[in-house]
Amino acid sequence: MTELILSDITVMGEGYCVIGLEQISPASFRSTRPMPPQGFAWREPFPFRRGDAAQFEPRPTVANRPHVEDQQCNGLCRTYREVSDETLLEDLRQAEIAEQLADLFGCQPQSSDQGGRAIWVKPDEAKRSICGCEYDNLRFRLFPEPEGFNLRAELVLRSNERLSSIPVVDREWRRFVRSLLECIRRSNPLPLAERFLNRKIADRLCFSEHRFVRIGLPRPRADQHCWLMLDSLFPQPQSAWADEL
Repeated sequence: MTELILSDITVMGEGYCVIGLEQISPASFRSTRPMPPQGFAWREPFPFRRGDAAQFEPRPTVANRPHVEDQQCNGLCRTYREVSDETLLEDLRQAEIAEQLADLFGCQPQSSDQGGRAIWVKPDEAKRSICGCEYDNLRFRLFPEPEGFNLRAELVLRSNERLSSIPVVDREWRRFVRSLLECIRRSNPLPLAERFLNRKIADRLCFSEHRFVRIGLPRPRADQHCWLMLDSLFPQPQSAWADEL
């Protein structure tokens, strides 16, 4: 059996993409993406949270770039062991990590050629699909969607490089924003929620000693672009923060 500490749970359609940290030496970890028995997304009910330990029996797997972390399995087993966010962050800093954009996936990211600000890489050039890095500044953006909201972030990395429009797919952050929107009794709650996120929450994050993100790549689209996503944002949100709204 292989044991993982679940490090990333991201929203993928109606399910979740899950990544865990596998310890390969006393001071080294690698990311492994346990795949559900069918398809790419784990469906509800999904009882695990970030920081939970889980075990699985690996199956023969053919992983395609950039998703070299893929590992087929028949399911995840609970161990009822968990680690704190602080311990998880220490482990993440001993896994895949980069200081600048070109080192995230082992290739040079490119800007959208359609006038947008999103960043993508070519799947056959990327050497992996997940990497951690530190950030210096952050700003949230909220856009309406027919069935919810589009949460994006503007990040300034320690290298002073900027990710101007990166979708936030971190499950806990999306749950936190959804709870904010449910508390705002307005026909259009997005502007107020965005102001609150940037005036109260972003400041709290940027003054924290635990500023860290995990940037990931989705499966390539028909245009053979893998658009960068924000898989995990630390510090993680606290439900009590919503009381300041």
